[in-house]
Amino acid sequence: MTNRLARSVPFWVLLLASLASIGVGLWLVLTKVSEMSATLADGSATYEQVYVSPAWIGFGGVLVGAGILGLLLVLTLAALRSALPAPVAETAFVEETVIVEEAAPVAEQAPVFEDADVETSTTDAAPPAGAADAAVQADAEAPENR
Repeated sequence: MTNRLARSVPFWVLLLASLASIGVGLWLVLTKVSEMSATLADGSATYEQVYVSPAWIGFGGVLVGAGILGLLLVLTLAALRSALPAPVAETAFVEETVIVEEAAPVAEQAPVFEDADVETSTTDAAPPAGAADAAVQADAEAPENR
């Protein structure tokens, strides 16, 4: 039995119920047969012992059979579980990749002339040079609505 089957509650319930069924069935069969044979041998058998005891013996036999079937099922489950391979935990292989980018040459930017009347903070950055060209080109391509 593997760990997973050993921790299965239904497996243990089936095993215990099968053993209990066999035990109760054997007790019924053996007590009723011995009682019936003793009373029939000495001639003191009653109606119940002669006609009802065989029904109890049959019921005990059914319980023994069900218990044996349950034990066979437990053994089958254990055999199947041991025959199946254990699930393999997939390990993720992470390959470390290092991306090296070559720095683009720094182009000299045109000097930015500021209006003396407008105050700007030193944290304001000048817009990129390509943004102004793109805005002029977009204005030139836009149709005029008149």
